[in-house]
Amino acid sequence: MRSNDMNEQSSNELNEKPRILIVDNNSRFARSARLVLDRSKKYVAGSVIDPRRALETARSFKPDLVLVDLIMPQEDGMEVAAQLEGDWALHAVPIVFLTSLITAEEAKDGRRVYGHRILPKPTRSAELFALVEQNLPCCAEC
Repeated sequence: MRSNDMNEQSSNELNEKPRILIVDNNSRFARSARLVLDRSKKYVAGSVIDPRRALETARSFKPDLVLVDLIMPQEDGMEVAAQLEGDWALHAVPIVFLTSLITAEEAKDGRRVYGHRILPKPTRSAELFALVEQNLPCCAEC
C-alpha cells in the first residue's frame, strides 16, 4: 500500500469514529478523559480547558457529543451550551453536563438542566465509557 493510501485510510478511520469534545476547566480531568477515550480506539476525543474557546474549538473539531463541566469560572456550562445550540452547524449535537455536585444515585432520576442530561463526573474509565455510549447518538454502532 502506498503512503498516500495509508494516510487516506487513517484519515477515513478518524472520520468514521465518533468525536467527543470535553469542555472542562480542570485540565487534569479534561486531559485524562481525552486520553482514556483516545486510547480506546473507539473514539476521537478533544478537549478545551478555557470555556470561552469552546465554540471555536467545537466548530473546527465537529463533535458528535460534547461533555461540559457545569460549573466553571470564566463561563459556566449553561453559557457554553447556549453558544453551541446557537450555532447552525452544532445545534443538534448532544450536550451532557458533568458535575461533582450530584451523586450517581441522584442522577438516576434523569435530571436535566435546560433540557440536557446532568451526570456526575466519572471517576473511572468504565464510568466514562458508559456515559459516552449512553449519550452518543450512534451508540449502537460503537
